Amino acid sequence: MNDSGEPPSQVLSSDHREIDRTFEEFQATPPAATGRRTELFDRFATDLRRHIAVEEQLLFPVFVEGEPSRRLLVDLMLDEHRRIEEVLQEIHRRLDTGPASTGDLESELLNVLWAHNAREEESVYPWFDAHLSSQQARTVKRGLRESVPTNNEPRLEERDA
Repeated sequence: MNDSGEPPSQVLSSDHREIDRTFEEFQATPPAATGRRTELFDRFATDLRRHIAVEEQLLFPVFVEGEPSRRLLVDLMLDEHRRIEEVLQEIHRRLDTGPASTGDLESELLNVLWAHNAREEESVYPWFDAHLSSQQARTVKRGLRESVPTNNEPRLEERDA
């Protein structure tokens, strides 16, 4: 459990929903409102990248460590993270040019995110509830609120030692 008493799966899934709400607000903003759209997209992309960094730097190594067969699932999720980043960059490029249509990329991004989030919430996050210590769960929650460790800082499994 983390310091709020919520299981890690709930904290991570809630973060998905908050990120989704920002993207929905971005989508609802008219293309002519370029400044507002860019602001919302930047917030969405920053929050999504922070969430992905928490998963990649803090959670996935612990998930694979106990059972190497989970590597295939993590590799799939890492591939999805890479595709998400590519689409984020392309949307950003289009927004930089002014009031541009990003609907095709938004659809692609949503398709990847929905499948990815469902896979995490059904298959991966429940494992964290059962296997993360309270200290590890607090580190995850802190990472979702703030920033994640750099490559020079200890990984989640080292912090709990």
